[in-house]
Amino acid sequence: MTARLSAASVVVALAICTSAAAAQSSAPAGRTVELGVDAVIATTLGSDKYTTIAIPNADFRVGFYVNNNLSIEPRVAINSVSGDGSTYTEYHGEVGVLYHFMPSTRVGAGPYVRPFAGIVGASGDGSETQLELGAGVGTKIPFGDRMATRLEASYAHLASSSYNDSVNQLALSVGISFFTR
Repeated sequence: MTARLSAASVVVALAICTSAAAAQSSAPAGRTVELGVDAVIATTLGSDKYTTIAIPNADFRVGFYVNNNLSIEPRVAINSVSGDGSTYTEYHGEVGVLYHFMPSTRVGAGPYVRPFAGIVGASGDGSETQLELGAGVGTKIPFGDRMATRLEASYAHLASSSYNDSVNQLALSVGISFFTR
């Protein structure tokens, strides 16, 4: 339990420090911040196959543009279910780095690639945390002045833990983004 909490603490601290550094580096330059939510359908590969559908939103993300090509994007999700005196909670924290292929176009438009790292965990009868590494490819399709639809396909590998074997996951997401500038 202590090792899982330590791993979770390290990833959360990394996300906070990365977010703070990105915010400080982008604030004086007047860079854009992207706020967004995504709906996701994900499936695991292998013998223990399962599918997850999260609509209207699976997670909340905040992207800090470092320059026109690069943004740092932490995201978080917490889902909790209670009943008959029991509570089950799932959590997901992640930090991704988006490389935008078309920086000369409007911010928040065009294709991108997103490597990421994070933690996925659950608590209830027992506690569980897994390290997550992966990458996604997607595109942002602008509408209106400061809005965009975001489409992404991603692959993630969740490392084995004391309760679960390692898992490979494919996901498709559709999201909406709001840009501050």
